[in-house]
Amino acid sequence: MAKQNTRPADSRDMYAVHTMFRREFGALPALIRRVTAHDGARARIVADHVALLVDLLHVHHRSEDDHCWPKLAGRGPQDVAPIVELMRSQHQVVDAALQATERRTAVWRASATAEDRDALADTIDGMLPPLGEHLEAEEERMLPLIDRYLTADEWADVGNKGLGNVPRAKIPVLFGMLLRDASAEQRALFKEAVPTPVFTVMSRVGPIALKRYQRKVFAAR
Repeated sequence: MAKQNTRPADSRDMYAVHTMFRREFGALPALIRRVTAHDGARARIVADHVALLVDLLHVHHRSEDDHCWPKLAGRGPQDVAPIVELMRSQHQVVDAALQATERRTAVWRASATAEDRDALADTIDGMLPPLGEHLEAEEERMLPLIDRYLTADEWADVGNKGLGNVPRAKIPVLFGMLLRDASAEQRALFKEAVPTPVFTVMSRVGPIALKRYQRKVFAAR
């Protein structure tokens, strides 16, 4: 049995996760608007990319809701309870925007019209401020509490439970996105938290998979 890591959590790897979401969602409106009206094939490619990012953010939030906030809520309640409630309420706002994005994406995928394209881009534009507000609040108010109240193993479990809900075929691209702008310290934290065989393979395969994926999604038209 592997030795348990009971030292305090180090949540600096979350900054790399947030960088990924800020970068990828921030690029979506312009990417969508560049698709020519009635180019169904191109609309489907970009719609698939939107759906991937929406799914990844849903998975990320569910993992925090199910495996992080409950632990924190039971520890140091005077410090933690109001901030846990803030995180949950912000998740609800962002998740409602994600559901609207899913609906708009499905409509545009089917029609490929300029009207539906622009409606989707506008919906994502509207989601970016509350998403940014949530990520900033989590970094400023929640990450210090995670480091204070969770162990390294408990924090790793939050990420690994989320990773377990990502389709296997999408994991290489996810790792490519995560590691793209990660610092050396953040890469080291991912390496420690993720099962060694997974990180060893994905740290090599992920960047290659991401380049191939980006050529398809961001292709000049």
